Amino acid sequence: MEKKLRLSIKGVVRTLILYLPVVGMWYFFRSYVLFMALVLIPCCVVLSGILLWKSRDKIRAEAVLPGGKVGKNTEFNFDIRLHNQSRITGYTADLTYVYRNVFTGHSDYRNLKLWAAPVEGCQIKQQLKSCYSGRVEAEIVKFIVYDPLHVFCLFGCEVGASSILVWPKFTEESEEEIYSCVEGFPKDDESKKRGAEYNPDYDVREYIPGDELKSIHWKLTAKQDRLMVRERLATGRDKMNVLLPLSGKREENDGLLEALYGLGRILLKKEYPVQLYWVGKGGLQGCFIAEPGELENAISRILSGEAVEGNARELMEMEHPGEKYILIQTGVYKGAYIQ
Repeated sequence: MEKKLRLSIKGVVRTLILYLPVVGMWYFFRSYVLFMALVLIPCCVVLSGILLWKSRDKIRAEAVLPGGKVGKNTEFNFDIRLHNQSRITGYTADLTYVYRNVFTGHSDYRNLKLWAAPVEGCQIKQQLKSCYSGRVEAEIVKFIVYDPLHVFCLFGCEVGASSILVWPKFTEESEEEIYSCVEGFPKDDESKKRGAEYNPDYDVREYIPGDELKSIHWKLTAKQDRLMVRERLATGRDKMNVLLPLSGKREENDGLLEALYGLGRILLKKEYPVQLYWVGKGGLQGCFIAEPGELENAISRILSGEAVEGNARELMEMEHPGEKYILIQTGVYKGAYIQ
């Protein structure tokens, strides 16, 4: 962003309120001291603006959240930091930051007025807690810097943002047998198991950092203009389709994500590869999951986008007619097996 130095109307008015009485007093008394004041006040104003402009590349503000992820309803630290590398002067900052949950769409704006000392700057620590799952972002949306005399204001200084994942609640105690938490799920003897050690089938998904280059599907990559990779379906049981029906209610979405996380772990533990579907901005989204790390990546992807309400069952039956799937639910049953 281009840096701009402008006059502050309030600062100019305050300076004139101070300066005009001095002019009047000098007019009547013709004092040498008053004359020096008439000269020094404009010089100090200009010097203050020059120092602010020269320090423009040494001024930075950032909103800092801890990296990684935290559980829902867990308190975590949040810092606002002002960096001032100038050794000569401090500055006053007027900033507005937004604390936003991308998944739920909730935003909270707050204003601060801070003083950044030379070299040391300023740091404000706060404790935050998110009651809903999602990617929480902290970003400074307004940052105005004033010189010590508050006559000039500087716009366009560098700002930093950060984010943290608030994870759905899950405990090992919530792991139950699939048959008792998914209504209508087939028993062991009713579900087909692959007999071959080598599985010739594969699924296709978007590239994730860490994937092997040899697994890239070059033809599909050229068509879709994004890296796509082949993913071998695991040997074991047949792939299980799972549908996540997100809604417009934050509490309900939290329950659905908790159910998805628990059921996903159980399915993988029982050697069921999972094809997960949910409604996104582009319609029905999907990804293949064969191990716990991929389940966490899928949930991170869902939490990092805005929850989109849509008729998930209708889209599923339209795009994948006749396929069986688990419909994620909340309540007594965490899912229903749709045939």
